[in-house]
Amino acid sequence: MRRILSLTAACLLTLAVAGCGGSDSAATAPSPPAPAAGTESFTVTLAPGGTAVHLFTASATGTVSVTLTTTSPASTLLGLGIGIPGANIGGGDLTKTVQAFPGSAAQLTASVEAGTYCAGAFDVGGVGRNGVLVTVSVAHP
Repeated sequence: MRRILSLTAACLLTLAVAGCGGSDSAATAPSPPAPAAGTESFTVTLAPGGTAVHLFTASATGTVSVTLTTTSPASTLLGLGIGIPGANIGGGDLTKTVQAFPGSAAQLTASVEAGTYCAGAFDVGGVGRNGVLVTVSVAHP
């Protein structure tokens, strides 16, 4: 009888200890990773009078560099801009713009905080009736 009581007591003690091993802290879901800094390129065919906008996310405060990399036909003068997402044509409000020919060096830079921005190209009167193939590169923090 003594043996049965000892075994019962041991089982009860094991269950009680197992129930006390919990933690007071709540489980938390892992947070999504921050967007990585890097360079994004986009290529579009720009129609006469057209605008092409690309959204990107800066992961930290820093400088964004926008480069009109290539156009076809070559050496087409275009507008190049950077801004914030919005309701204007192409989905962005280009708040800083320049006119540029394609090249390998950034034609436009801007200081930004972490957040979502847009960069784009637009016709300034030099796009012919067949349009122009445009490649824009955006380097961001």
